[in-house]
Amino acid sequence: MTIEHRPGWLHPIFIDLSGHPVIVIGGGTVAERKIETLIEAGARVSVVSPETTDLIARWAETNRVVLERRPYRTGDLRGFRLAYAATSDAVVNRAVCEEARAEGIWLNAIDQPDLCDFITPALIRRGSLTIAVSTNGRCPGLSRQIREDLERRFGPEYAEAVERLGALRDQRKAGAGSTAGLDEQVAQELAALSARTEKGPGPFFNPFSRTATCCKEAATSGKVYLVGAGPGDPELLTVKGRRLLECADTVVYDALVDPRLLELCRPVTTRLYVGKRDRRHSRPQAEINALLIDEARAGRVVVRLKGGDPFIFGRGGEEAEALGQAGVAYEVVPGVSAGIAVPAYAGIPLTHRDFTSELVFLTGHECVTNPLPVNWAHYARSLASLVIFMGLHRLGAIARLLLENGRDPDCPVAVIENGTTDTQRTIVAPLATIADRVAAANLQPPALIVVGEVVALREKLNWFEPMVAGHSRPSI
Repeated sequence: MTIEHRPGWLHPIFIDLSGHPVIVIGGGTVAERKIETLIEAGARVSVVSPETTDLIARWAETNRVVLERRPYRTGDLRGFRLAYAATSDAVVNRAVCEEARAEGIWLNAIDQPDLCDFITPALIRRGSLTIAVSTNGRCPGLSRQIREDLERRFGPEYAEAVERLGALRDQRKAGAGSTAGLDEQVAQELAALSARTEKGPGPFFNPFSRTATCCKEAATSGKVYLVGAGPGDPELLTVKGRRLLECADTVVYDALVDPRLLELCRPVTTRLYVGKRDRRHSRPQAEINALLIDEARAGRVVVRLKGGDPFIFGRGGEEAEALGQAGVAYEVVPGVSAGIAVPAYAGIPLTHRDFTSELVFLTGHECVTNPLPVNWAHYARSLASLVIFMGLHRLGAIARLLLENGRDPDCPVAVIENGTTDTQRTIVAPLATIADRVAAANLQPPALIVVGEVVALREKLNWFEPMVAGHSRPSI
């Protein structure tokens, strides 16, 4: 069969591939980039190649693609909507092209525009806004450079603008059936966005720009971000943490991370669970450290997603030490600590001018390998509010130590289970009886303990639990 040269101008279209079968012949890094975009588009991707990159193999193991480890053979394209020839063998690519033409299947042959029925442009995605850049296959490098320039020009704030204007359009169509005046609204939005861009970073300027740059730089050399996921409520994730999840190649996450946060990741993101719950560890800390190092050395953007704040009883310091010793680049992205958020959701201000100006964070689960005992005698005599992490199973012993060293038996104590979530429960009782009350209520980890006179304010300030009673929380 004679393969005709493609015309010099290609008509741009956007295709809905969700649920449709697409085949990629080849398993190298070029194929990997194409497969990634296809997975994100929702296509059912099949790959035929005797060898693949580690990432393609991982996608196959997690059922994101169907992989056949063998060379291409005639007939492989039958039944597919689109095909990609992504091998380094021009003869194989040409044979794939001949079959595609015979079967009436559109084909993209990587770096061989004369064999292509279509090309995949460089894309900028901002929510429902998609900007495509193409040089008709003549100079892909220039397309990528223009895309990078446009990424800086069109930040994520444009995604929000599209949603606002789209909602306004829907309302007007549903009402008077007219979109009159919408063009003026669009012009006003664009003017406002352009003004913000020209002013440069400010208090309300694109908050993702620096993080996006970090992600792009990390993609070439590998980097680990130690990200605090917050105390439980997924809406308490920081803006930077959300953006990093959206661009991560690998997410290594803990048991206390709300599963809805993982939905922010791309479909191609590898999710690795290394959860630790009280008395139940899925992986030793040394293995987690090694995993982070290996993933970064493979050139991946790695998010180590940890409940609360990574540097407050989260072993983030140990992981940062290991990364630094291995020469792996990392950043720490603080999170909203459970020590602050959980009492707030229970209606307990940890400091108050009428009660105390002191606040102490403590652990009720002391490190076994390097014990640095908590000086309970010192804190028993203090008027500070005590916030105790990981102390539920030692609550009786903690209360006894505080009482033996002079803490008032009537001092109010709160124990808060599943803080900041729909299932939050709080037990308040005097120090002398708190352990019995908690045991009777059968509270389970995760739970936070607050000791101090400020706990008495919960009776007035308990805003959260009544609000969510009988109501579900909004999705993120």
